[in-house]
Amino acid sequence: MKKALIILISALLLLAGCESAPGDKRDEILEDTSTGEIALVILEEIEIPSAVEKSREDLPDFFRELDITGIEEVSFYICGSGAFPDELLIIKFKTNTDATNARAAVQSRLESRTNDFRDYAPAEMYKLENAGLQIYHNWFFFFVTEDNTRVRDIINSFL
Repeated sequence: MKKALIILISALLLLAGCESAPGDKRDEILEDTSTGEIALVILEEIEIPSAVEKSREDLPDFFRELDITGIEEVSFYICGSGAFPDELLIIKFKTNTDATNARAAVQSRLESRTNDFRDYAPAEMYKLENAGLQIYHNWFFFFVTEDNTRVRDIINSFL
């Protein structure tokens, strides 16, 4: 029992040590990476049907409560036909606070899309039910795809 407890505590300490601290080498790598580079890596593996790229100026049409003044860079892809809920949103904000504040607008969009697709295309609900939303410092990631787990893995490979 003691041995198992020691192993568990050691594992937890090891995992805690893997967290990124400000100035961490991973932060430097991410700083040199664009939202477009991350999006392209994801889109090479995960299809967004009829993918259409939208601009920063388009964001308020999709995320009504999103303050775009704090956005430094964005990559946003949607299903152009509207027949599928697939979306990929990657934003690099100017500050961590801007990234955190975006959560409510994106959650509102997710709720709206979930309501839209519940009756329209119930077979697509798994994408929305497993949608991903991640914030890492001033980076914001939102994704609704056929393989949200794989998208999360790709994003985490950059973090």
